[in-house]
Parts: sequence; structure tokens; C-alpha cells
Amino acid sequence: MNNMLKGWGIWMIKVAIGQITPKTCDKQANTEKMDKWIQEAASEGAKLVVFPELVLTGYNCGDHFFDEAELIPGPATQHFSELAAELGIYIIWGMPEKSIDGVLYNAAALVGPEGFVGKWRKNTLPGHASDTIGPGAFPDRKFFKPGEHAPIYQTAIGKIGLLICYDIWFPELARLLTLKGADFIVGISGSPAPEKDIFEPIVKARAAENAINFIYTNLVGKEGNTTYWGGGFVVSAGDPERKVPGTPILCKAPYTGESLTFAEIDPEAARKIRPAFPVIRDLTTHMYEELAEVHRVLT
Repeated sequence: MNNMLKGWGIWMIKVAIGQITPKTCDKQANTEKMDKWIQEAASEGAKLVVFPELVLTGYNCGDHFFDEAELIPGPATQHFSELAAELGIYIIWGMPEKSIDGVLYNAAALVGPEGFVGKWRKNTLPGHASDTIGPGAFPDRKFFKPGEHAPIYQTAIGKIGLLICYDIWFPELARLLTLKGADFIVGISGSPAPEKDIFEPIVKARAAENAINFIYTNLVGKEGNTTYWGGGFVVSAGDPERKVPGTPILCKAPYTGESLTFAEIDPEAARKIRPAFPVIRDLTTHMYEELAEVHRVLT
């Protein structure tokens, strides 16, 4: 990875998190806003800009998801690939994907100067406590099929792993991406306001328990009956001088209002902290074997 970073002329990676209130079922308006922010992020020297879950269409599309969903790669990825190539930047965003056989997925797409890089299909679909959050806040199980794979993607800024919203609640997924060699994990969400106090520490925990850089962004504002808490942030893999993983917080977006927030990430942070706090070394295979065995019994 070092040679690739040298080729880009950078040692710290500047990233931007774009916190947006999407217009429901208005891909054109949402795309235009994203274009503007991507151009601004690139002008500030960012090499990666990250947008939230289902930002392309909004989360409250209902049955219109079937009309709004696209192939990946498809029109949206082609559009953003061209912009990424023009600006020399990587872009991650959430959107509904329609497979060639018509099945829908809640997906994240990753493009860069080289074109389409890859995608993540949300592995875990929520279906809990929606009455306390607001009508229609968790439509995933009604419209989407869960993803079944956990890829990481090699890019010029390092190996990237992706998670979408409820995926972040499952430490097994973040650990899997880490063990596969991710240099940093990007988590995107459409998390409603009542979840803030429980969601925020979970994101920090994923960074700490894996000693990995974690980039997180969330929808913000009100869409339909749902209010999102915003509050995205970037967490370092750790502070090697203090020998503490999952710290410091490198940037913090506001809890209200749209924003473009910047941070600089040390791509070597994980390698620096893990010798002092060896969370990966101290794993044992039997943990996973027993976990799998017990899960099979319970399910």
C-alpha cells in the first residue's frame, strides 16, 4: 500500500463525509447535490467522499423502490465514475440495487478514478421496534433481500470494507472485514433519531475492538415521518503513544443540518497501534468455532 500512496503523493488520506437530507424518490435532485459536494470535497483535497445509506433515493420510497432501484454497475455508478475520474477521488454512497433477476438489495457502491470498484449488499435487515421509531422507518425486510458476502476492495488509498447501518451492530462483520485485510471500514446509515445514544457508541466500539480506522456517516433531518440524527464521524484506529485503540475522533458532523465534514486519516494507524494493543493477535479460532456451533443449535 505504501507505494500506491507514494504514487498519489500523500501520507495522510483526507476524507469527507457528506451528511444529506434526501428528497424521496428524486434521484436527479439528490444526484445534483451529491455532485456539488463531491466537487467541493475534491477542491479541498479529499481523496474519498462518503454519503449515507439510500441517499440516492431516500429511505421512504415504499413500493417505488421497485421503480427507483438500478443495476450496479448501472446509470448511477457510470455517472459517479465519470466524476470520480475527472476529479481523482473515490466516492461511496447508498442506493437501492435491482439485480438482473429483479431482486432488490439495500446497497452501497464504490467508484474511483479507475471506474466502478465494487459494492456491498446490506447483510442484516432490521425489522425491530419500528413503532417506536416512526412508521416506515425500517422497510428493509419488506423490499430487500439480504446480502451474503463480505468483500473488501483494493484501491489506491488502501483496502476498503463497507457496512450498511444495522450491519454495524454485528461485530462479526466488522471483524471479518478486518481479518480479510481492510485498512479502514466505511459505515453508512439511515439511523433514526431515537437510536443516536445506542448507535454512536457501537460505531466507536467497532473501531476500538478491531483497532481499525472507521468512517461513519448518517442521513440527517426529516424525510417523511422519519427524523435522522446525522452526527457522522471518523475514528482513528488508535493512538500508539497512549496505546489506546479506537481513538481519537478525527472529525464530528453536527446532529442537525446538512454538512460536509473533513478528516485526515493515517493509513498506517492500525499497524502502529496493534503491536501495543494486539486485539487481532489475541483472537483464537475456537471462539469462532464455538460461536458457529452454538448459533446452529439456537437457530
